Amino acid sequence: MAAKRTDSGIGVAMKLAPALIAEIRDLILAARATVARGVNLVQVHTNFEIGRHIVEYEQQGQERAAYGQEVIQALAERLTAEFGRGFSQSNLKLMRSFYLQYQQRIGQSTTDQLASAWKSQSATGQSKAVGRPDPGPFTLSWTHYAFLLGVKSQEERGFYEIESAAQNWTVRELKRQFDASLYERLALSRDKNGIRRLAREGQIVSRPTDLLKEPLVLEFLGLSE
Repeated sequence: MAAKRTDSGIGVAMKLAPALIAEIRDLILAARATVARGVNLVQVHTNFEIGRHIVEYEQQGQERAAYGQEVIQALAERLTAEFGRGFSQSNLKLMRSFYLQYQQRIGQSTTDQLASAWKSQSATGQSKAVGRPDPGPFTLSWTHYAFLLGVKSQEERGFYEIESAAQNWTVRELKRQFDASLYERLALSRDKNGIRRLAREGQIVSRPTDLLKEPLVLEFLGLSE
């Protein structure tokens, strides 16, 4: 009788296994994607705030503004010693530039709200929705924005930012579309939908965990490759 129960139990388990595995697999993948997005959003907001602090420090007098380079150098030395190469001079300059480029979009009041919200979340370890930080005005990873800051035209930069968010482009795909001059081709083409369709067909889909392998993310977390 016991043998029959065992055989029956194994049979039921074999029948349930595919559905159970699929459900648990989806949960794990969703959790990993959420963690990856959360890390990226925290990094973007943190770097924006670092840039804000640097700019506001420089604006407190002509003397500080004149020695801005020395301030960044000294700051980089202190932060790099404690937190690693993610806070080098070049990265701090990038954060400063990031704040200067995007401060007008979100406004000072929003900046203050972001700072308070993220300080609160950092202290409690929780966000408004568990595991889902509010993206606020930013929807891409820091690696995306670091690349976009190199695009001189504000209109072109805005286009690639919108397309990256809408099409869920990886940084690799964003660079590919930029190198292929998607913005210029769309501006000159009458068949804009056709150009976008061709662009989507070349999209590279990455796993959520790949987001955590970006060099800039690893630097921010103080991890080695």
